[in-house]
Amino acid sequence: CGGTLTAPPGGTVTSPNYPNNYDNNVTCVWKIIVAEDRIVRLMFDSFDLMDVPEGRDYLKIYDGSSDSASELISLTGHMLVIHITSTSNQLFVRFSSGGSSTAQGFHFSYKVAHSSRGKFYIS
Repeated sequence: CGGTLTAPPGGTVTSPNYPNNYDNNVTCVWKIIVAEDRIVRLMFDSFDLMDVPEGRDYLKIYDGSSDSASELISLTGHMLVIHITSTSNQLFVRFSSGGSSTAQGFHFSYKVAHSSRGKFYIS
C-alpha cells in the first residue's frame, strides 16, 4: 500500500481493506505532490483507528516530502476530521497499525488548492 500521488486531478486514499478492517502490523506511506505554486488539501470522509495502549494505530501527516518534514497532525481513534491543508506543494502521509486490534480505517480525498500565501483577496 502507499505510493506517489499527483494532482490534478486528485483522488482518494483508503487504508488497506477499507471499508473492512485493516490488518495488524501494516505500514503504508503516500507522498502527494501538486504543482509548485499550489498546495494540497485533504478531506476526510471516514476515520476510525484503534487506540489501545498495547498497540496504537496512527495516521501521521507531514508538511513536506518525507517524515523529516514538520508534522501537521497525528491522528488515532475515532475522529471527525474535516480537512487538512499543506503549506507547500507536498504532503507525506504515514499509516501504521500495531499488532493487537484493528478497525475500519480511513478514507480521504485529496485535491489541488491555490496558495494564498502573500496574496490578499478583497471582495
